[in-house]
Amino acid sequence: MATANKRAWLYSAVNPSGRSTTRFPSPIPWTTCCSCGPRLEEYEFGDLDSEQREVGGRRERRRDDWLTGLSLRALEESWEQLDTDNREEYLLFGGSLSRRYQRGPLVDPSRGLSQLYTLEVASRELGSAVELVRATALLRYVVSPLPRHRLVSRAELGIAEVLGGERSDLAPSLNFFAGGNQSIRGFGYQSIGKEIEVQRSGGRTQSVVVGGDRLAVMSLEYQYYVTDTWRGALFADGGDAFNEGNFDWNYGVGVGVHYVSPVGAIRLEVARDISEDDPAWRLHLNIGAEF
Repeated sequence: MATANKRAWLYSAVNPSGRSTTRFPSPIPWTTCCSCGPRLEEYEFGDLDSEQREVGGRRERRRDDWLTGLSLRALEESWEQLDTDNREEYLLFGGSLSRRYQRGPLVDPSRGLSQLYTLEVASRELGSAVELVRATALLRYVVSPLPRHRLVSRAELGIAEVLGGERSDLAPSLNFFAGGNQSIRGFGYQSIGKEIEVQRSGGRTQSVVVGGDRLAVMSLEYQYYVTDTWRGALFADGGDAFNEGNFDWNYGVGVGVHYVSPVGAIRLEVARDISEDDPAWRLHLNIGAEF
């Protein structure tokens, strides 16, 4: 049986990571393929440093235009919060449903809709730190109502419901954060989330972003093609990563210049948060197509 092994060892000052995945034709009827492998990653979620160690497997099946997936992963995560070292373990059973439709070039579609829905559950009886139901939805829509005019919209929703155990035992990677290139532009990466006040040396109080159990983010962007490969953009993003009942709008607006390259649009954008008392401009750089 043929196998395809993929290994990726990445390093950055923020998120060094390593992953090894073995992908192979599935011996399970009605299944397209299976994959499995370990993952090790250090990540910054808001103001929390997290170290994740994971091993898991996934099977996928394509039927008509829909791709369905089933997964099982064992996750051990360590993080520090309020000068306390935390380490918890989770066994997560998951499923996903995705579909993508588009017209036009792959790197610059004139019309399309992308949908991705995920669901994961964990049980304390099976060794997880909490009883958990976690669901997400990500939708992207592109339409070109007139020649040279293009509209791109995005919506991202999430909920992590802790049904048993302590909410504080939910690891950073299972919480939600917002802000950054693919979220709310005009804000720092994952700088939006539930905040707690901590006492620093000298009695100084500081707000620390620790994430929320809910996520709601929306974006609307208008693009105009000056030439076939150059376009300008105006956009507005908004939303929050929050705990239930504490939603607070965060808005960002901006402009951009895009170059449509063979690997997708290279997007240089400046954005400003308009929901803060002291707004600031941020520079964002993205490469790739919407889908």
